[in-house]
Amino acid sequence: MLNFSKYNSCGNDFIIIDDRKLTFPINGGKWTKYPSGRSTYGKFYIKELCDRKHGIGADGLILLWPPSKSSNYLYHMAYFNSDGRISSFCGNGSMCCAHFASSIGLAGNKDLCSGSFHTQEGVFSFSSNIISCKTKISLINVDNFQIDDGGVFINTGSPHYVVFKKQIKTLNVNKEGAKIRYSDKFKKDGVNVTFASYSNKKIHIRTYERGVESETLSCGTGAVAASLCSSIFGFISDNNISVQTNGGVLKVYFQKNNDTFSNIFLESIVEKNFEGILPNT
Repeated sequence: MLNFSKYNSCGNDFIIIDDRKLTFPINGGKWTKYPSGRSTYGKFYIKELCDRKHGIGADGLILLWPPSKSSNYLYHMAYFNSDGRISSFCGNGSMCCAHFASSIGLAGNKDLCSGSFHTQEGVFSFSSNIISCKTKISLINVDNFQIDDGGVFINTGSPHYVVFKKQIKTLNVNKEGAKIRYSDKFKKDGVNVTFASYSNKKIHIRTYERGVESETLSCGTGAVAASLCSSIFGFISDNNISVQTNGGVLKVYFQKNNDTFSNIFLESIVEKNFEGILPNT
């Protein structure tokens, strides 16, 4: 029997499970050792749990795994999209998991917690206030991006294609996002498509997420991608940017040196919605 917690950051929601004993059921079997690399284990069960009509419902599922014996980070975060496939870094999910890890005491018994965690993209830092739920995480440095006639391909831990438009309020994101995601250029590996507009030093974004294959209420790595692209094009000169999503406001911080971005952080106020016991496999 395993418990789960349901979290969201600006409406981007996740099922989070403390799986430090590696007992999460995988279609009748179990992981028997620390998993590494990409895998399709548990694909169908995870997909069922994330289903909004027949399951718990979520944009993704997160397993909190133990750190490797020689590491100095607190936990490993494994992120799965709602299609059941293990995926790359997730900004909103990482913030939710950081608060969850802090709430179960992995960072000590205090209101303001900090530490580091591991994903398949590397080691990242976090700080989380258990009471206010304000949480901040670090992201990878970005020194490579490709600009074409349609937009910018940039990887902020998860690959994004950022398209700036005058307004995105009435845009059919599912239709237009799918066109790009399944285009010849991206259909093999997939890409998240973030549509962005800007005004008064604030960015507005809407993101079509691969793995979910639909628009989500917010996307953390998409907010970072749009913020860095706004700096690349000179649309916004600040390095402290508020990003408005359909689910709320995300804060992005970074330092820029020529075309290299470092000390990138993402901040949100996360929410724990409810908890329960996983249904039988």
